[in-house]
Amino acid sequence: MTFSATDAAFEGFRVVRRKPVVLLWWAAFYLVSFALIFLVAAGPIAGLMAAASDLENMGPGATPEDLEPIMMAYASILPLVLPLGLLVGAVLSAAVARSVLEPGKSAFGYLRIGMDEVRVAVVSLVLMIVLWLASAVSFGLAGVIAGFLGAADVPGGPLIMVVVFLAAAAFLIWLSVRLSLAVPITVAERKFAFFDSFKVTGGRIWSLIGMAVIAFVMTMVVSILTSIVFFPITMGLGAAVDWQSLEGMGAMGIVQAVGPMILVAIVLQAIASALSAAVMYAPFAAAYRDLKGTGTPELA
Repeated sequence: MTFSATDAAFEGFRVVRRKPVVLLWWAAFYLVSFALIFLVAAGPIAGLMAAASDLENMGPGATPEDLEPIMMAYASILPLVLPLGLLVGAVLSAAVARSVLEPGKSAFGYLRIGMDEVRVAVVSLVLMIVLWLASAVSFGLAGVIAGFLGAADVPGGPLIMVVVFLAAAAFLIWLSVRLSLAVPITVAERKFAFFDSFKVTGGRIWSLIGMAVIAFVMTMVVSILTSIVFFPITMGLGAAVDWQSLEGMGAMGIVQAVGPMILVAIVLQAIASALSAAVMYAPFAAAYRDLKGTGTPELA
């Protein structure tokens, strides 16, 4: 099986065409995850909203010290939301990879909660840290070089600075591509594949970059098209709300008045997010499948 960047880039559409019901499963998973995160962080979120309201009431007279309650509220939300967000991302990315690598195991929309998801979460976290450190080091070094060039008034210094920062960005792109197949490998080989992607992506950098660019563009297209399709629905629901009657109404009253519109908007956004996830994540699983010559590219 040969690797085609163009074919792999459109794998997400093939997944949804092959098993349209997975889109509903993944959208439902998004909804449940959003509800769970909201319930877990309901208290801190309410505190954040109250702090924001207090700051708004202070008007232009607010001081930097008045921002402290908002910063404290954010600080209390992040420890709750980040782990759940990482787990949600791991479950969904593992499901998308499974839909490409093991298309016959489609029960529950390929969604599972097991060791595969734990491994994907750990691998994703480690690679996020690696990329963050690489970014800090490369751009920090570029900043030091730029500062030296500026202080020394080196001829052509500005041009050299641009080249240095472009080199730092190119290094991060190269590293990201070399690590991009970690999740599919983790799912396929059922191990912590932190850096195994290096073995598979060797000599395929430009093809994988092209695939990623196409997938990103297609994700943007999907986002725009779903927004266009869903816009009349949300606008129609919004037109049914008597917005003037909301003035002076309490928070619970406003929620009750606009609740149906918000609920429909959340459902539509979940569907759009599920489709975008398929379009964005599936190409990398297809790239691993084709480069390794494993799996089944199509299932009737």
